[in-house]
Amino acid sequence: MPRPLRLFALAALALAAAGAHAQGVLYFDTLEHDFGTLQEGDKPTYTFTFTNTGDEALRLLHVRPSCGCTTPSYTTDPVEPGAQGEIVVEYDSEGRPGEFSKSINIEASGADPASVRLMITGDVIPASVEQGVAQGNVMFDADVHTFSTVKADEPANHVFRMQNTGERPVRIEEARTFDEGVEVTYPDRPTFPEEVVEIGVRVASAGAVADARGAMDVAVVLATTDDAQPTKSLRLRAERVEPAATAASGTQ
Repeated sequence: MPRPLRLFALAALALAAAGAHAQGVLYFDTLEHDFGTLQEGDKPTYTFTFTNTGDEALRLLHVRPSCGCTTPSYTTDPVEPGAQGEIVVEYDSEGRPGEFSKSINIEASGADPASVRLMITGDVIPASVEQGVAQGNVMFDADVHTFSTVKADEPANHVFRMQNTGERPVRIEEARTFDEGVEVTYPDRPTFPEEVVEIGVRVASAGAVADARGAMDVAVVLATTDDAQPTKSLRLRAERVEPAATAASGTQ
């Protein structure tokens, strides 16, 4: 083969080889973030930023956390060379006191490396109910909540907080009320020592449970596994239930 043709062929092969290896490069500013100390119930977020330092576009295919307590959102469009993308990670500390270490596994198309593992860490301080009302081995932030006024045709809602102050788990087995249209929500699992949970009480229509004086007094009885006091009580009250609003009618 003549020398000029041979040189041209070698150059073409070199360019083809370079093109075959062209790809995106996934470069993160950091692979780990420590949230430090959190209060139980906090939902902090952190943004992991990455840059495509390669010479071809790349795309994030999968972002999989190791736990349902970790929720990621991320750049879904292709990231061109020199451009940046991000992965925003939220950690839900509700019901998860203590130290934690969670991973988020990343898979990318057209990237080197094709997979990356991110880490978040921290320490969750258990929530507490202070200056509340003790009922056996649990403490409520209050056992009675009183509204000044509510509309007769509107719902009345309140969330009570309960902390297990004993040494054994306590489970709410049943919630009983004496009025129609009252819904009680509570964790369908044991409440562990020092843990704080929420108990929601919803009155669908205040007017439907009001007495002749125009007041509301809804009692909730909780059947629990607390040996010290198995039965616990909460009340939702309104000093005045105002008449339902009526639509104004115009005259022709």
